[in-house]
Amino acid sequence: MKKFGRRLWKFTALRWLAFIILVGMVWLRAQDYEQVKFIRQNVLFDQFQKFDNYVPPERHTAIIDIDEASLGKIGQWPWSRYQIAVMVQILGQLGAKVVGFDMVFAESDRLSPTVYSQQNAQLPPEIAKALAQLPNTDAQLAAVLKQSPVVLGGTTTYLQIEQDKDTLPKGVPILEENGPGKTWLPLFPSLVHNNPILEQAAPGFGVFNTDTSSDGVVRRVPALTRVGPPNESRKQSVYASLGIEMLRLVHQSKGVIISKADKASGIASIRMRSKIREDKKLVIPTDEHGIMWVRFQEHNPDIYIPAHEIIQIDPSNQEKIQELFKKVQGKYVLIGTSAEGLKDIRATPLEGAVPGVEVHSNIIDMVENDDFLIRPSIASAIEMAIILVAGLLLIAFVPNLSAITTVVFFIPLVGVLLGGSWYLYLEESLLVDGLTPALALFILFVLLVYQKFAREQAQKKQVRGAFAQYLSPALVEQLADDPSKLTLGGETRSMTFLFCDIRGFTPISESFKGNPQGLTKLINKFLTPMTDIIMGNHGTIDKYMGDCIMAFWNAPLDDPDHARHACESTLKMQTDLIELNKQLEIEANEEGRVFIPIRIGIGVNTGECVVGNMGSEQRFDYSVLGDAVNLGARIEGQSKSYGVENVIGELTAEEVPDFAILELDLIAVKGKDEAVRIFTMLGGPEMGNDPDYIAIRDETTAMINAYRERRFEDSQRHLNKCRELKPELNVLWDDVYQPRLDEYLENPPPEDWDGVFRATTK
Repeated sequence: MKKFGRRLWKFTALRWLAFIILVGMVWLRAQDYEQVKFIRQNVLFDQFQKFDNYVPPERHTAIIDIDEASLGKIGQWPWSRYQIAVMVQILGQLGAKVVGFDMVFAESDRLSPTVYSQQNAQLPPEIAKALAQLPNTDAQLAAVLKQSPVVLGGTTTYLQIEQDKDTLPKGVPILEENGPGKTWLPLFPSLVHNNPILEQAAPGFGVFNTDTSSDGVVRRVPALTRVGPPNESRKQSVYASLGIEMLRLVHQSKGVIISKADKASGIASIRMRSKIREDKKLVIPTDEHGIMWVRFQEHNPDIYIPAHEIIQIDPSNQEKIQELFKKVQGKYVLIGTSAEGLKDIRATPLEGAVPGVEVHSNIIDMVENDDFLIRPSIASAIEMAIILVAGLLLIAFVPNLSAITTVVFFIPLVGVLLGGSWYLYLEESLLVDGLTPALALFILFVLLVYQKFAREQAQKKQVRGAFAQYLSPALVEQLADDPSKLTLGGETRSMTFLFCDIRGFTPISESFKGNPQGLTKLINKFLTPMTDIIMGNHGTIDKYMGDCIMAFWNAPLDDPDHARHACESTLKMQTDLIELNKQLEIEANEEGRVFIPIRIGIGVNTGECVVGNMGSEQRFDYSVLGDAVNLGARIEGQSKSYGVENVIGELTAEEVPDFAILELDLIAVKGKDEAVRIFTMLGGPEMGNDPDYIAIRDETTAMINAYRERRFEDSQRHLNKCRELKPELNVLWDDVYQPRLDEYLENPPPEDWDGVFRATTK
């Protein structure tokens, strides 16, 4: 029981180990380290966007590109603000809804005549005076900005920059729905913005920061950002991203609404009122921190217009003007750069390198087309719950399932996770991570399968070690392959037992006097073929007791034909002993010693007993215990008394009715009061229909029936007939029944005589 308890604890301990690892993986997922994000974002969500090959139903943006060709024609960057003003004016004339700058004009224009005259003291006075009287290009651009729907750009920074709050651009007006939402927004201490002249003139200001991942890929962009000192909410300003601010101007919204699902949770969406939409609103789903997942499109060169084509437009070239008009009219126009030297190249899930301005273009298209990618606020909780629940199911079932069943169970589980994740992306535009739970469960699955494999190998090793000496190799492997067939610790079974002993062993051992090695070899030569016969018929060797073999059937493996197999083994042992004696006689003659043939007696009995590991905690054996076992040993001893090679019990005889069997007696063996019928086998089924056997069986049955019914004269007549039919059983006829009949014919037994012979020897 203690050993079984230790095995149970070991099994439970393995599950506890898996549970601890499962809890650890849930904890790692909750911490959401960069490695976990990498799996979720890079491996899964990026691939979804690549496989989706998204094409927007409508393009709402155009990009004015400060490209290498424009730098070559207009000159190095930065250009004069006058040229920027010209570009904005022309874009307005071409019908742009709004113009947004993916750049910042933080300093005064160094190419402005007034600035140039002040910065170059070596200029002749008359030239400096003339330049000072020319228009200031920043003022020229500011004048254009006042008359145009323009959003200037800026960027937040973690650098501590001393800033006058009065010079900062005005933040976007906000309303908070369902509790404070502002504090959930990303916070930066400083803002890099445009010079005051431009800032005060422009209708809008937006930051062009992106939430770049650790691998340098842009996947998300904050819709709103806070700027100001930490822990001082009143001193913090909120700024919309460049794309969101452009949308706000176009839809004529006075501000934005930060919407939360409830007071305890983070941000759910950013909303704006719209004066141009039928539903009068824009709703932009975000994560709890107000960050948008961007649905990216493949790079489309058709939406790009080189900046020099706008600035250097030829009024007489109507064809070109019409071409530009088609690209710009009614569009959100973004001004950015694809020039390598200006360092605004970004990586996206679809492209390794695209101009950063294209990120904002994708955001505007996404919002206008209401085609968002949504990462639900409860997604992380759902994913952790999947890991926990599915992990517990694996821990509960995998150790008890076969290898094929575990694979059949696990593969659909992974398929549901990944397929469900892909389905939600395609049909609902939801970003739910099925890969991280699948990988976590795979790790747990491999651990459990390995544990199961290691445990099974240990069981097989234990089984092989425990039963290699008792069972045939084939049965040992069968038991090792399915240890569940083995019940250790004791169980009650119906079994058949065989005892085989060498008769007259004393004279044989005396013939080897002075040669114990020779006697040992003789015993081994006898035991080996007899053992092979038993094991070959599904039997288990219980033990060797000197020259005696004890074996049993129907344990540890089930054997429905255990009685038949024991009887077949008995007859085979008797037959093979004849050949063995011939070989031993040859060896005895060669060695010059007297040959004494080996003769055996076999007892076979069937009945219920207890089988299992028996012994002390230090040493134990797989053995049997019960009255049926003891009876098998007792009837083996009667084989000599009845002059037969084998004696079998009544239950054994009932299990092999087709064998050639003769009843021997009704006997109470020594040490027992209860009488049992005993039989002997003359042969197997091949003899069962033999006329000679049928004749001796019928005469023997008639003789015994008459004997028990006190018809002793009739019994004597049948006995005489038996002697004629089967003279080789002379011990049974002459030494067992004839003396009894002689006695009872002369002195009949008392009236209460039950016909039972009570043995006085084992």
